[in-house]
Amino acid sequence: MYKLFKRSFYMRNQLTLLMFILLPLSIVSFTAFFLIKDVVIDKVQSSRQNVVDVMAGDMEKSVEDIIYASNLFRFNALYDDLQVFKNVDQIDSSEDYKRYERISDMLNLAFSKTSGLKALVFYVNKAQFQIGTAGADYEANHRIEAVTSKWMTEQWKRETDPERIYWFNVPVKKGDLYDIDESTYLFVKVIKEHNGNDYLGVLYVAVSHRYFYQLFEGIGAGQIGLYEADGTPILLYPQQSELESVPGVIELQSDISKTGWKVGYRFSPKEIMDEITNIFFLYGLVLGVSILIFITLSIVLAKRIHRPLFKLRRIAEQFGSGNRLVRFPAKGSDEFGVLGSAFNNMLDQINQLIADVEQEQEEKRIIELQALFSQIRPHFLINTLNSIKCDLLLAGDSIRGRQVEALMSLLRAYMRVNDKSTLSQECKLLQDYIDIMKVRSRLRLYLIVELPEHLESFEVPRLILQPLVENAIVHGFANPPDYAEIEVQISETESGVIIEVKDNGIGMEEGQIDRLRSILRGEVQVEENRRVGLLNTLRRLRLTYGPDATMDMLRNEEAGTTFIMFIPKLEESSRPKDQAGYIVVDEDICSG
Repeated sequence: MYKLFKRSFYMRNQLTLLMFILLPLSIVSFTAFFLIKDVVIDKVQSSRQNVVDVMAGDMEKSVEDIIYASNLFRFNALYDDLQVFKNVDQIDSSEDYKRYERISDMLNLAFSKTSGLKALVFYVNKAQFQIGTAGADYEANHRIEAVTSKWMTEQWKRETDPERIYWFNVPVKKGDLYDIDESTYLFVKVIKEHNGNDYLGVLYVAVSHRYFYQLFEGIGAGQIGLYEADGTPILLYPQQSELESVPGVIELQSDISKTGWKVGYRFSPKEIMDEITNIFFLYGLVLGVSILIFITLSIVLAKRIHRPLFKLRRIAEQFGSGNRLVRFPAKGSDEFGVLGSAFNNMLDQINQLIADVEQEQEEKRIIELQALFSQIRPHFLINTLNSIKCDLLLAGDSIRGRQVEALMSLLRAYMRVNDKSTLSQECKLLQDYIDIMKVRSRLRLYLIVELPEHLESFEVPRLILQPLVENAIVHGFANPPDYAEIEVQISETESGVIIEVKDNGIGMEEGQIDRLRSILRGEVQVEENRRVGLLNTLRRLRLTYGPDATMDMLRNEEAGTTFIMFIPKLEESSRPKDQAGYIVVDEDICSG
């Protein structure tokens, strides 16, 4: 036997597991049964005290919601309606109906937070006319009012303190409200006139004991109850308990400060220890049987486990040495057959991954060549346009030469759209864009730029002004005027730079301007392919200058529309860095 354990790694492993894990586990488990009694009781007591505290907190929150809603209903702006409505015994006019609706709406609003209580909430004026919340059971409300009228007399209503909320435990017999014996806890607040001489009505909030039962159902073993401040039980769950005759009962309680109630819970440690005993007995039985089965199977299957694992290790070593054709001879559908199939699939996937990587490297090389080739195309285009411009200038056609030069300027700007530009350069691009649009639209179009000298070098994102001018041409001059003018005014404030783009086009209605403002503020979703240029301009501004960058618009007094762009000043350290790696094309060699 010693040679067997010395020779087989798995047998040594099983012996080690038996001696240092299973045996100590068994000893500790049975010893713990006799040592953890007090610990378990303390933990259970602490845990259930937390449950009681949570229940008390929930009830106190519910009471606070009722008090808040009652005060909100009393101090709302409908005091005049309540005063006029106090003697209404039926709806006889539209004015009465409107007051009824306003009072009902306020009642629903004030007690919206108490919907989880499933309480009956209703208001009864001095003439006994009832207004309930949505879905109120008017028959049940009348029965509650009838039960409480025994002690809530007219004199009591006139003399009661309007600042207080009174609560009563109202016993209800079978058939009064439900088809079962069930009581109701009633919150009452008398709504009085400001001078205190008379009352306007009474606000009732009836919370069924069913709410408390549903709250107490999850407590488990023992008995939980709700008690008045003097110890009188309001309700107990379950109502009948054998704890009175059981020694060593543990009692827990938590106070509800708003009402003086107490939530009390009693349980017997014997019930917990009986559960622990049954669990430990079952655990010990399962542990003993498992140990016997484990030892038997370990001895019988050790050899069958060892051989496939050794073969699997040898194949892994061969594959790691470079033999990628080696495979595990997977047979059968047992664990080793499944493991061998999975291992073979893994080897196939590794081979496929190597092939994919090699193919990906080849595709990457081709893509890099294509990218280099695509960089030549715009370079070639601009050089070609430059040659055309030179030919036109040499031929004396300065007008078309200027048009080609403007087109080249815009192409350069589009190719370097992520680079920074200055306001001076942007205004030059606007003039180039205007020259091109004159050719396309046959407009008598003029651009006026007012740029202070000290702002000429102010950096902005490239092509940030072109969408505003394009919008003015496309939408403002849809019906071309005799004289189309776009004016760009740039000024500076303490907090930033203001750029105004004005046109004398057809303009827009106030409704259209308001909708476009809502789109720019993100309040309305923009339709597809509508105002995309303006939105992209605003997004570029905010990506560069932060959320303080804004765009606005207004209708000119005479004609046209004005777009206003605000660019906040940034600290030098917070300015975004320019991106590198863009194509550098040939500079213009025919400037004359």
